[in-house]
Amino acid sequence: MSGSGSLLDLEQERSLAPQDLSFQDFGPGNTPAVSSAAGYQAGGIDSGAIGSSMLKPQQLQQVLPDDSGAIDRGGAASGFWTLKFYQPLFDVDTLQVLTRVKASMLPRPRGVFFDLISQTPDLYGPFWIATTLIFSMAITGNLASFFAFKPTIQNPNWTYNFNQLTLAGTVVYSYVTLLPLMLWLLLRYYEASKRLVDILCIYGYTLGVFVPISVLCVVPSDSLRWLLVFLGGAVSGIFLLSNFHAHLSDCFPYGEADAKRKMYILLGGMAGTHVLLLFLFKIYFFHYA
Repeated sequence: MSGSGSLLDLEQERSLAPQDLSFQDFGPGNTPAVSSAAGYQAGGIDSGAIGSSMLKPQQLQQVLPDDSGAIDRGGAASGFWTLKFYQPLFDVDTLQVLTRVKASMLPRPRGVFFDLISQTPDLYGPFWIATTLIFSMAITGNLASFFAFKPTIQNPNWTYNFNQLTLAGTVVYSYVTLLPLMLWLLLRYYEASKRLVDILCIYGYTLGVFVPISVLCVVPSDSLRWLLVFLGGAVSGIFLLSNFHAHLSDCFPYGEADAKRKMYILLGGMAGTHVLLLFLFKIYFFHYA
């Protein structure tokens, strides 16, 4: 036993002799074979190699998912200039849009529309409502003008008014984009911040009631047109102001000294711009000589 033990010690000393150690050159074409790589390829881990538990980049790509929600494959967050950023705002079905249109035409005393869209605000409905209203006012306006046309010597033939389409697009798109942006800035200034997408959403659905009204205004009766415009303005105004009144009531406690002043400034400005929109509709689109 002692002889075999001495032989074993002698072999270990020879294997650890410094003069027997040498450096090996690993060139570009000479890649060392790592036992851990074989272990990973075989589906296991070679516990005898140092660092065998570390994942390689290729294996890390297999472990991590390809897409992680807001982070794209390049590892950077989706910016507002990408289509992916706006995709959730247009991911709604027909039932949701119809429900929100119905809610805008049947306003409640205390607005609940913000609660309805709190989880899934959309811009799909507001965009198509505004676009439909633009073409509807341009078409029905020219149609009503055609019915009311009486040839004269100076103007013997009726002509289509293309300016109505341009003017309608300017007025409606400004109302549903620039006005919500200004209101959003004011809310931030008064520390009653609301998400911009929520404001854009409610302003877009506010115009939903004017789509059928624009069709009914083809009837050649000026008193009926005034009545329809007033009715649509009242419904849409109550819907808009009631929702923002509920939001501002939560943001401005009644015990605060200037709480009512802030609320009246914001609601008064919204009501004033809404009345201005009604007069523009009646004078430029629903008035025919």
